[in-house]
Amino acid sequence: MRVTDQSIERNFLYNIFKGEKRLGKLQDQASSGRVITRPQDDPIGTGRSISLRHDLSVTKQYMRNIDKARVWMEQTEQALSHLTNVLSRAHELGLYGATGTTPSDAKTAIAAEIRQLREEVCSILDTAVDGRKLLTGTMPEWRLSDDVTVAAKDLTVTGLPALVGTLEQLVDGLESDENDIEEAMANLDNAINQVLAERAENGAKLRRLDILNEKAVSLDIEYQRLLSNVEDVDLIEVIVRLKSQEAAYQAALAAGARLIQPSLLEHLR
Repeated sequence: MRVTDQSIERNFLYNIFKGEKRLGKLQDQASSGRVITRPQDDPIGTGRSISLRHDLSVTKQYMRNIDKARVWMEQTEQALSHLTNVLSRAHELGLYGATGTTPSDAKTAIAAEIRQLREEVCSILDTAVDGRKLLTGTMPEWRLSDDVTVAAKDLTVTGLPALVGTLEQLVDGLESDENDIEEAMANLDNAINQVLAERAENGAKLRRLDILNEKAVSLDIEYQRLLSNVEDVDLIEVIVRLKSQEAAYQAALAAGARLIQPSLLEHLR
């Protein structure tokens, strides 16, 4: 079969254009660092990339939720710790004021300090974070993983707000009716135990947040690794292939210069 000049030129141009396309793709990969620059480059890899990016986005949202929950729980621990100190001081003063040997002027001084402690308890109970009361009222909740939701606890159900009335009763007992002192001290003991129990529960939640955060961080790292495997190029391999393709392209042009008429070669240049 006779091979005409036209068929040689046509095959040469076809091979040159294919080489240019391969060279352009390698140049895009080398400059972007990505295997996939367009969905058609790797439809399966593109689907995998979309799925991994979704999982990565969900995991990062869980991490943000964990951070928000930790801030709330840490603030709760600080408030309950402060409340423990205030109640312990009130308990100490109440014990001293309940003894029969305490003079009346000392009881008056004790009552005055307990009033200040009562005001501090009111301040603690009114502590707010992001415009919401920290210890009482409608509590926030956070989705921390696919199957884990953690909510803050409304301490109203524990009777904690009744502390103000207990301290008022203790003041009344110190100033007038000593019978109120014994009842107020018993209520104060119960309140301190309740606060300690709430601190223990809150501490357990904080520990769980640490565990969930470690899990979320591990997932985040794993998803990023998998995403890198799908999207990122092996830069050394791409550069080697790019240099090889450049050499092949230049060799094809040189071979064509010997086969094709000078007028066509000049046109290509």
